[in-house]
Amino acid sequence: MLVGVTPELVDRDTAKLHPLFREAVQALLEWCKSEKLPFALFEGFRSPARQAWLHAQGRTRPGAVVTNARAWESFHQYGLAADIVLKTDAGWSWAASGAAADSWKRMRAQAQALGLEVLSWEMPHVQWKDSMAELKAGSYPPQGDASWAVNLTWHIQQWTGSPPAPVPPATDQDRPPLANAADLLEVEEGLTCGKADCHSMFGGRSWRYDVNGVYLCADGSPAEPLRTPGRLVTIPAIMALYGEYILEASKKYQICPQLILMTIATESAAARNQGFTGPTTFRWEPHVEVSIGGQIDTGDYSAGPMQTLASTARWVITAMKLPYDAHAIAPHIQEQPATAPQALPLYDPRVNIDIGTAEIKIRWDKTGSDPILVAAAYNAGGLYESDKNPWRLRSSGDHLDRAAKWFGDACHFLNNWP
Repeated sequence: MLVGVTPELVDRDTAKLHPLFREAVQALLEWCKSEKLPFALFEGFRSPARQAWLHAQGRTRPGAVVTNARAWESFHQYGLAADIVLKTDAGWSWAASGAAADSWKRMRAQAQALGLEVLSWEMPHVQWKDSMAELKAGSYPPQGDASWAVNLTWHIQQWTGSPPAPVPPATDQDRPPLANAADLLEVEEGLTCGKADCHSMFGGRSWRYDVNGVYLCADGSPAEPLRTPGRLVTIPAIMALYGEYILEASKKYQICPQLILMTIATESAAARNQGFTGPTTFRWEPHVEVSIGGQIDTGDYSAGPMQTLASTARWVITAMKLPYDAHAIAPHIQEQPATAPQALPLYDPRVNIDIGTAEIKIRWDKTGSDPILVAAAYNAGGLYESDKNPWRLRSSGDHLDRAAKWFGDACHFLNNWP
């Protein structure tokens, strides 16, 4: 089974669908709306854990049999199937006879007209025309994007049940088509991450670093740099989405791209399936004091891929003379909103990465290229002593442990580019 997945819940996030299938489903739903047919997406991507849970119904779990497909035997697991169901004021309806029969017939006919396949025994189900055997072998439709590939790869990597998981999407699908990547990644003074022998801060954990990552120096520590477990997923996904902006900021501020990747992954990896930005990344910081308009407010927010604090963003924009209106890009929010704002300038990845990298640069005289010091200063606003973690550097929770591993992943990925 898959840890961290609730099999009872349906998933309607279209970002997890393959883009070609996603486009067809959206076209189908738009057609239904234009024809005043009240159909909506009931379920899109279905995790292998949920598929196994459904398959168990009527077998090892109470209830009637609802599917003969085991995990990885449904197109749902590949982001290539959807259940399109009638939705009225009374709720979801699977009734396909009587007055509703014609609506179902028309919806399914339009799905076929759009090149999708329908099933005779399952009225709501529409899927991409493909071979299950080829999907299991890792032969996926072309033009897969990062949101689809990252989600599918994560479920493949985490699956420990039966049947076995398929071959994951090729790494190349996760990489951005950057014409200038080779030039920007050339080893040149100012863009290398450098190295340092074993050292510590405030009597805490001792570490060293080089172009391959961070190493612990205590007796018995691994000889290899710290890395996250399993196949690379998050770092390639960040590069697939924002590689151009990362390399652009790297060259502009002379900060090695590994540090930018490390920061995004450490701050926003939890929002990977949402593209590392948007409302999911909005974080209210209730204890931050903000001086605004001659008064002190308590509470601030961070947002976007690099989780830039709004008040810090305004300071960096002013101090670094960046070409932004500080109060327009990072507007002050006086009170914690009931829900995360749907639109904020700091959600813009290009702007966010530019300001976030400038923030790293503004503290460069204190941190240099040391990934642990960069992560600590970025998280705490400077280098301060703390007894809350083995590094003895003020930071949130296991922030520095995660940063060290993401830095290792970023080094490995860029060392092997392309």
